[in-house]
Amino acid sequence: MFDIHYFLEVLPKVFAKTPVTLEIALIAAFFSLLLGMIIAVIAYYRLPLLYPAARAFVSFMRGTPIVAQLYFFYFGVAVYSALVRDMTPVTAVSLVLSLNVGAFMSESIRAALLSVDDGQREAALSLGMSNLQIVRRIIIPQALRVALPPLFNDFINLIKASSLAFMLGVPDIMGAARTEGSRTYRYFEIYGAVMVVYWVVITAFDFLRKLLEKRCAAAF
Repeated sequence: MFDIHYFLEVLPKVFAKTPVTLEIALIAAFFSLLLGMIIAVIAYYRLPLLYPAARAFVSFMRGTPIVAQLYFFYFGVAVYSALVRDMTPVTAVSLVLSLNVGAFMSESIRAALLSVDDGQREAALSLGMSNLQIVRRIIIPQALRVALPPLFNDFINLIKASSLAFMLGVPDIMGAARTEGSRTYRYFEIYGAVMVVYWVVITAFDFLRKLLEKRCAAAF
């Protein structure tokens, strides 16, 4: 039977590890966004040599399971690299998540850049605007509105994917649940609490997304 008293007891224990999960997610979000923008620009301008390499990277990261990527990096590459062996689990998870989600974000950003009509670029060039001015005044404002919803979806998926960190011993939300489960074996209540915590966190970020979309719509 579901024990509501134990559920209410374990809920704050799981919620207390939210900062660890958010630390991983925010670090990975920053670097994945940076990587995504670089790859998107390479794909948008089809830069020689870099474009095929970027497309191969995106295809590989999107086409393989993130669990396999994490294990390959932390346990496979570590056999040959002292740098990886000396990494903390948080650093390793953040790096793998950055590479994986960066590939997805690059597609969102590239689609947003392509959504801007080429006619606007040509009109701006005819008015004497430089490429930098075109990007800053025309492309970015319009692309931002298009890219914001899918980028936030990528970030939400990143938060959920960060739950894999417990597999490397990181004491995050899932790590706290595993520790508590090994003590009481009350998995029904424990993982029910985990889902509630993730639901609250993701709902909060979804509310932030709606606020940003309204501000962007008002600004542009």
